[in-house]
Amino acid sequence: MQAIILAAGRGLRMNGSLHGKPKCLVEVGGRALLEHQLAALRSLGVSEVCVVIGHGASAVRTLVGRDCHCVENQRYSETNSLYSLLLVRDWVRGPFLVLNADVLASPEIYRRVLSSQGNALAYDSRSGQEDEHMKVELRAGLLEHVGKNLERERCDGENVGILRFEGAAALELFAQAEAMIASGGANAWAPAAVDRIAARFTIHALDVAGLPWIEIDYPGDLDLARRDVWPAICATFPSSPSLPSTPGGNGSESSPS
Repeated sequence: MQAIILAAGRGLRMNGSLHGKPKCLVEVGGRALLEHQLAALRSLGVSEVCVVIGHGASAVRTLVGRDCHCVENQRYSETNSLYSLLLVRDWVRGPFLVLNADVLASPEIYRRVLSSQGNALAYDSRSGQEDEHMKVELRAGLLEHVGKNLERERCDGENVGILRFEGAAALELFAQAEAMIASGGANAWAPAAVDRIAARFTIHALDVAGLPWIEIDYPGDLDLARRDVWPAICATFPSSPSLPSTPGGNGSESSPS
């Protein structure tokens, strides 16, 4: 099993609160978001990780060192996660996970997606009503559509940003990404390609409602991650290998970066 972490974005919606730092390096609980993700993956036996970097590339390379393969999206300022995803096509050899680098999530969410048979997507049935949410529409527990523009009456929850693909679906995911970019869609989100393949391939939708997680898009999300989500993860998994052994590991929060 391999894992791809999409971490090239600039975090423009953070309104300057990152002070030039890549969003994946902002600290929660004494550890960068990217470090939380890497620790969760390795605690589940996933050690082959590719990080797609862009904004602040040198800082991200310094953090991961030789522990990860890095692919640089040199067009990060004019593209989006769909373009970043396509850049790793030649690196992928088999089943893989895809993660958004701005997600802080319980290790249990990773475990459920990783242990699912076939293609899978984690979603939260208690969320998905805001304009910025990446919404999902399901049928009989399978993904029908995913996108921010889904009508609310069709929405069954919010995509968490932790997905699993394998086999023919994985090949078609990259083929659709390539086709969309060739037709001018380089600024699209990666889930746009997932939406295209959902009609042809089985993608299991795993409801993780009640488990702590958050996607950090705005300064308020970061505050919430530090104040509520991280302490909830610590309380639920006090001995998890993904928790840092630094003083921040007891749930106390670091100062805002």
